[in-house]
Amino acid sequence: MSGTEAKDSVDWMRMQPVPCPVCGDEQSCPRICGRDDRCGMPGEFIIARCSFCQHLFMNPAPIDDDLQKCYPDDYAPHQPVVPGTDAGSGVSSEAWREVAAVPWYLRYLPLRSIPGLRRLYGWLTDDWTQPVPSAPAISGSLPRALEIGCSTGRYLRKLEESGWQVSGVELCERPAELAVAAGLDVRCGTLEQAGFAAESFDLVAAWMVLEHVPRPLETLREVQRVLRPGGQVLLGVPNAGCWQRVVFGSNWYCLDLPRHLQHFRGDSLRRLAAASGLEVVSIRHHRLLAAVVGSAGIAVRRVWGESRLTRWLQLYPEQPRLWFQLLTAPAAILLSLLGQGEGLTVCFRKPVTDAGTAADGIQKSG
Repeated sequence: MSGTEAKDSVDWMRMQPVPCPVCGDEQSCPRICGRDDRCGMPGEFIIARCSFCQHLFMNPAPIDDDLQKCYPDDYAPHQPVVPGTDAGSGVSSEAWREVAAVPWYLRYLPLRSIPGLRRLYGWLTDDWTQPVPSAPAISGSLPRALEIGCSTGRYLRKLEESGWQVSGVELCERPAELAVAAGLDVRCGTLEQAGFAAESFDLVAAWMVLEHVPRPLETLREVQRVLRPGGQVLLGVPNAGCWQRVVFGSNWYCLDLPRHLQHFRGDSLRRLAAASGLEVVSIRHHRLLAAVVGSAGIAVRRVWGESRLTRWLQLYPEQPRLWFQLLTAPAAILLSLLGQGEGLTVCFRKPVTDAGTAADGIQKSG
């Protein structure tokens, strides 16, 4: 399907052809044509590959004013957590933390005496998807952290508990309003529109957000501007260089058209870091296989049609199960070691120009 045909088939959103968001090259060729398998928005969308740097991106893409139309009100990441509970479970957050602090199998006497079981549990369940750094010691004030695409503020609360003074930016009005109602400093719009002062944050985080951004290089340059020297950037993105994208093709859960405008690999992230004045500290592959289940649900549904099984499979990445993570942990860890994790957690750093202002010593605490 040509770009023109794809544009004509999406009559609820205005689309436009775009150059490569990573290198700016105007030449690209269509690679994947897909539909919205997650939210059911109508139309077909094209994933193109840049002829110069090989970056994968949606082309044509929505114009900026229509980006919010890609996110229906029931979009799962924008749903609130019931106040005083964990993920709407009905259990108070304090009680939940007490229970969660002890793995389920350690609550049974026959298993308590097995050496190293708690440590093994922690190793198997650490999927490297969303680390929470401990706040560094800075004289005179609390260290400041900013989350881009903070939704209703769940991760901001975790940062607060780890000693950070937090702020957030959220594109969509409804989750931003919920975060503000919960007492968080959250601004609605893009990072560029938020107008934060230069060198005002020690940490900037964006979990599964950069793939939604139409111009990631501009966004990272703005991140570099608001970050203090020595400050760090933590990003989480799906890994378009992993085996799942090749095997599942247009059924790959992480395509998430039309919301995912970018599909990053390690080399495109390194290119973006260099172009935005940031240093790459680390790129870690997720130790998780949740997207495999979602992709299988999409593929099975297209063959057998809608059913309770296909709905459960497709929704699994939004409602993961501990038993499945434990069962698949050995395979997920091996794939991570082989550089084939389904997602990437990336740490960038702003070069230090003045040792006295560096926000060094950020350590992972969860």
